[in-house]
Amino acid sequence: MNYAVIGYPLKHTLSPVIHNANFNALDIDADYSALEIKPEALNEIKTYVEEKNLSGFNVTVPHKENIMQYLDEIAPAAEKIGAVNTVHVKNGRYYGYNTDITGYMKAFNEAFGSGKRSILILGAGGAAKAVHRAHADNGDDVTILARRAESFESFKTDDFKHVLNTEFEGGTYDAVINATPLGLNGEDVFKMMNLDPSFITEDTAGMDLIYNPAHTPFMSYFKKNANGLSMLVNQALDAFEIWTAKTGRNDAVQHALEGLMEEK
Repeated sequence: MNYAVIGYPLKHTLSPVIHNANFNALDIDADYSALEIKPEALNEIKTYVEEKNLSGFNVTVPHKENIMQYLDEIAPAAEKIGAVNTVHVKNGRYYGYNTDITGYMKAFNEAFGSGKRSILILGAGGAAKAVHRAHADNGDDVTILARRAESFESFKTDDFKHVLNTEFEGGTYDAVINATPLGLNGEDVFKMMNLDPSFITEDTAGMDLIYNPAHTPFMSYFKKNANGLSMLVNQALDAFEIWTAKTGRNDAVQHALEGLMEEK
């Protein structure tokens, strides 16, 4: 069996390390690779799948929303947020799921504990939709900040406050989530979006969905912070279960990641 992650760019991805460690630990004959596909080439996804003989694949930026038009069936949770991060290819049909929702919430609660909170999400793309759904379903008060008003139109529900970066005047938030790719190459999301970070206090938690690099400029604004590595692991194990109907080995994945970080 072959699996892959599709996205562009993919130089930072740890998904092959995670999945191959899991396959090896469970003695499953499978291979997982990174497959860079530019946005303009996504319409050839089924050709790529056939050439690589994929049984499933993960989807990362910038394809989480656009991939949906090429799928045969989409799980209700993924349909509700309008984004897919996991595809199972079975008998020639393409089934879409979103494990970011459960993977994210597990990671958030592990880092900051459970409870009801006021949440500010930076960004309004596919990743932000999963974060919003997780917090909205938890009963949290959610605000989403974006640079373009039309970004909000792609949300399937309107159970959140929306604000443009040019209109942002601060506020009181228990946690701020960076759901943009700003930070992958050392960018400061607050500076890039022209946001005044003075609303952040020592009690405000900050979670960046980026996991490589492990510490981003965004995280340095928060005394309590976390990156997206735990989310990546949790969503990957949920995807593995969809593909194989087996429970993954979190310990094996963590060991492989620790070894990789030590090498660096």
